[in-house]
Amino acid sequence: MSTVTVDPRMKARRVAVLRAEGRRRLRILLVALGVVAAAAAAWGASLTPLLDVDRLAVSGIDPPRRAEILERSQLSAGMPMVFLDVDGAQRSIAALPWVRSARVWRDWPATVRIAVDPRVPAAAVPAGGGRTALIDAHGYAIGWGPAPAGLDAQAGRSDPAAARAAALPNVSVPFSGRLGDIHTAADGPLAVVAAMTDDLRAWVRAVTLDEGRDRIGLDLIGGAAAVLGHPVLIDDKISALRAVLATADLECIATIDVTMPDLATVTRHHPCGP
Repeated sequence: MSTVTVDPRMKARRVAVLRAEGRRRLRILLVALGVVAAAAAAWGASLTPLLDVDRLAVSGIDPPRRAEILERSQLSAGMPMVFLDVDGAQRSIAALPWVRSARVWRDWPATVRIAVDPRVPAAAVPAGGGRTALIDAHGYAIGWGPAPAGLDAQAGRSDPAAARAAALPNVSVPFSGRLGDIHTAADGPLAVVAAMTDDLRAWVRAVTLDEGRDRIGLDLIGGAAAVLGHPVLIDDKISALRAVLATADLECIATIDVTMPDLATVTRHHPCGP
């Protein structure tokens, strides 16, 4: 039986390789343990009060709306900052009919900020069930307002938002949709509302629309009516109407026709006066 003799240098080389491999595996193990320990520490820190939400700041809206926005966001103080669903909160808030856009973001270390761009009501239109729908300048139905018959004075004093809604111009084009829908039938009257100056608004009780002939009119304080015709040359028609209202004796006026703004005509009651 023969014996294999190993060169001492080969043996030393083999031992060195094995030791190097052992050290490499040990380094890998230590790095892996360090990563796990760091992740565990980060996880634990994220669940401590040090990284909780301490404050939710809402901007762009009146204080009475803040509770609705916070409820919609499903965010609250005490939640871990790391795991907040800010994208979901943003989408949920932006889905509100009276919200044009919304942004939600973390302001480290402990604040969540919510910026809301609200739609502004431009007019009130009659809706089903004795309600009034509030629509913005683009026709979006953004909320329900006081009944068309008017606002109780005491309610107006206790609810500023209701008082503002009652002060909006009335557009007598019925709305039968839901909040968030666009009231396309009111496009022409809304264009008139947008063009009205503050002094003219004080005269206007309602903006009317003869849908069959696409003719727009204004019911004025005192019982007179203004005829604007088709929704074209609106600024010129508004200027002509303001000129008539500034100079005419309104006591006996039945209609003011500014269909042709350069040739405004006035029709009076007969007989007029006592």
